[in-house]
Parts: sequence; structure tokens; C-alpha cells
Amino acid sequence: MYVSQAIIKFNGVGGNRNISLVKSSDAKSINPNVGNTDINHNQINRQFSKIPAGFRYGANIHFGEFFDPNRTIPHIDYEEYMAMQNSTKARFRKKYKKFFTDSSINTSDMIDQNYRYMPLQTEELMDKFIDAAKIYTKYKDQPIICLGRSPKWFLNTALWMKDGIDDYKFVAFSKFWHRPDPVEGMRRMDSVAPTAKEETAYRKYLKRIKADPQTIVNNMAKTGKKTVITDYICSGKGACSFLEMLGRYAKDLGILEEFSKSIQIVGIGSMDYMEELNPYADSISEPKVIMPEVLRPYSNNIKQEFHNINYKIFKEMLINQNTNECRSTYYPHEAWTVYKPDRFKTGIIKDMKKIKEMVKWLKYEKSISSFTPAMCDYRNLLNFRILDGLNERGILKLVHRSKL
Repeated sequence: MYVSQAIIKFNGVGGNRNISLVKSSDAKSINPNVGNTDINHNQINRQFSKIPAGFRYGANIHFGEFFDPNRTIPHIDYEEYMAMQNSTKARFRKKYKKFFTDSSINTSDMIDQNYRYMPLQTEELMDKFIDAAKIYTKYKDQPIICLGRSPKWFLNTALWMKDGIDDYKFVAFSKFWHRPDPVEGMRRMDSVAPTAKEETAYRKYLKRIKADPQTIVNNMAKTGKKTVITDYICSGKGACSFLEMLGRYAKDLGILEEFSKSIQIVGIGSMDYMEELNPYADSISEPKVIMPEVLRPYSNNIKQEFHNINYKIFKEMLINQNTNECRSTYYPHEAWTVYKPDRFKTGIIKDMKKIKEMVKWLKYEKSISSFTPAMCDYRNLLNFRILDGLNERGILKLVHRSKL
């Protein structure tokens, strides 16, 4: 077997950028039958029948979602869950509860060692999580843009839910180049902002996935529905940086005012967390996105809503980096000219020159490690737990196609 392609995984908020390589004997690969756990395992076992028992690959080598021999949990999404027998569901419920005490799982590979437990352990917490996901059903008739990683678990749950949303668009976006300022509200840090070349590449990405200003304005003109841009809001500096990208793009297209009338901001977060961050403040204001300079003349056109979610759910599903990172791609502006997340879904890059380029701009990192088997197992078990929770409450959709 030889390395024929590389998978780039960028994980972590502000710190962890992970690169891993995928081994493959040739272009042929096994495609496990969806929903059939036994067949999946049999196929995997045949694929790796010559691998010594207990052998662990180096930190930078793994076999992807289906083929990693160090994995203990198969891929679980909506289709797989719906195909499960009751006995299989009972087995995964036990695995969920015992994940961090299972000796066959190397939980030291988890990204966030501060959260060495599976979230949503009680039915009360599951109820509160579902209530938070229901926030998005209010916007089911509008286009929804999920900005970055944070809202994805809530949006996926709303997607699987009866009377929930029908779709949403994930837009990869990481880092920021604005800082809170007592005078300006938000101040642009030119030294860490994207270059002209990077901005051009990101505009092409937005246009390809139809999250560009022209598409947003056209949809508003056609349907009268504003596009919802949703994110976890604390300081709002990340969303401010993203809106600057869209605003500058719209200005160059000559549709800036129309664009401002075609979007609204929906933030999620925790007021309890805000108070924890500012224990000596006399009062805490509800978080909101301060508009970047390009959009300030039109800020009154952009409606904002903030939804305060349960603090325990907030910590388990947003602050906990194990959940925050599991279904996403880290995509800072340094990477905008290097790879295209919409083309490669999980970040597959075949050009090894691109890999070297990534390593070059990541030279300040002390180490580069893979998206570990334990993290993949964790993500799939959490998928199972949420799907199971919806099903047990009788609110799981009967027909749905999972998002990649």
C-alpha cells in the first residue's frame, strides 16, 4: 500500500490545525453498505486482514471515515440510524455511556481533555438541547447560512426533526481580523487581514457554493425572504470579519444596499457565560455583531436576534471543543488559496505540493497530528445519541437525506 492522497483536517479554535494522510492501494476502495453495521465491519476486516492485531498507525496516518482500523464505531448518520435494529441501538446506547471508560478507545487522542465525558447524558439535557435546536425552525422558510462550526449540531438536529428546517448551507470560515474597540465598536487589524489574493479566492468559493452577495440579493428579490446568517456570538468579531468579506464583495458588485436589506443575523450563545467572563461588570449587554465599516451606513437594514441557550448545553455543545470540531473544516484565510472545502468535503487534497504549502504556513505549529480515530468515534456516537433522542420523543423525520 502507498500514500495516494492526503486528507487535510483543520480542527481547533485558534490553535489546532491537523493534517493527516490516507493510505490506499489504488483508486479502488470499498464502499460500505449504508446502514448495515455487520457488512461494514466485515468489509473493513477483509480490507485490513493482513494488519497485525493491535497495530496502531503513526499520528499522521489514518484511513478516513470508513477505513481506519483503529476505529471502534462505524459511520452513523440519519440513514444508518434508520436502518438499525433495536438490538443494535441498545448496543450503541451502552457504548455511548461507556465511551470514556472503554479500554479499546484511546481517549487521550481527544482534542479537549477538559471534557472527558459524552454530552447530553440525561434526558433532561437532551430535552434542553432539542429546545435549543428548535430555535432554527422559526427560520425554516428562509435560506440559512451556518457560519463556521459552532451552530452545526443544532442545525443538523433541526434538519432531522419533524417540522424542522429543510436545508441549510455550511460556509467554512475561521479566524478574524477585527477587535472590539471602545470608540469604533470594531477596529480592523490590517496586519492580520486577508491579502487581495486570498480575498479573491474566498469570493470564488462563496460564488461556487451560492453564498455570495448576488445569490443572496437575487433570492430576496425572487422570494422576499432574507437569508439568515447564524453563528455563536460572544464578541462578534468573527461574524464582523465575515460580513466585511461579504460587504466588500457586494460593494464591488454595486449591490451593497440591496445586500444589507437581504440578510439578518441570528446569534446563539449564553448570557450566563457572558457574566462568567465579566464577573465584575455592573451589567452585561446582550451580544450582537458590530458591523464592519463597509456596512455601517446600512446597519439599520440588518435585523439581529440573539438566542440565549441553557448554560449546561452551551458548555457541552459549544465550549467543549470535542463537539465543536467534529463536523467541520478549519478554514482560515491563509488556506483560502490552497484548497477548496466545497470540492473536497472532508478536505481531500491529492496534490502533495499543496500539502507542502500548508505545512509551510503552519510552520509556527509545534506539531501536526491526524483527526484521530477517537474523535471520529465520538462524532458518530454523538450523532447516534441525538438521532436516538429525537426518535424516542417521536419527532424524528421519517424521510430525510443526510448532509455530507
